[in-house]
Amino acid sequence: MINRWHAAIPFILLLGAGWIWISRPPIDASTFTTPRPALHHPAPDFTLPFFNTAGEPGDRFFLSTAMGRPVVLNFWATWCGPCRREFPALQAAAARHGGCVAQGQMDGENRQNGVDRDQGLDCVLFLGVNQGENSDTIARFLNEIGGQTGSNSELEILLDSSLEVGRRYNVQGLPLTYFIDAEGIIRGVWSGEMNSVILAERIAEILP
Repeated sequence: MINRWHAAIPFILLLGAGWIWISRPPIDASTFTTPRPALHHPAPDFTLPFFNTAGEPGDRFFLSTAMGRPVVLNFWATWCGPCRREFPALQAAAARHGGCVAQGQMDGENRQNGVDRDQGLDCVLFLGVNQGENSDTIARFLNEIGGQTGSNSELEILLDSSLEVGRRYNVQGLPLTYFIDAEGIIRGVWSGEMNSVILAERIAEILP
């Protein structure tokens, strides 16, 4: 009887392997060419309005128009202590590496058509995506820290009032920063507060 069981073991193992193969969950259709908020994948596109001190709807930014330039994409809010503490480091890095958005601010239609895409290709786009706050709240914070906005700023603020983009980028806590290379591929993700050293190291990874 024992010998028979020994002889049956390979057959049982073969049947088990076949059952596992047949009943396996479907393979995710996502590939490395599918946009998703993950390393080595293209960053999901989005459209958001620029913040402006007038509190009125401003021009809209399309991430797809950033193709050809590295992007630092920071999700933040004024109520977030770590966001407030890292803000000066982002401002300083934007002053050192930025300038692309300020050079090419225009209406959404022209941005979508790629106008000005060839300007400032050697710089980094710094985008601060505010999560769910109104313009007055943001303006008070910027005034408090002496921040600038609009054409005088190289750290551009975008308004994600509905949190839709935050959900698309799997924002579970703030701050959260994505580092996207000039090909639109996510090369780094940092959850939590950054200092100037961490920021410089991550920026170096997406520079040409």
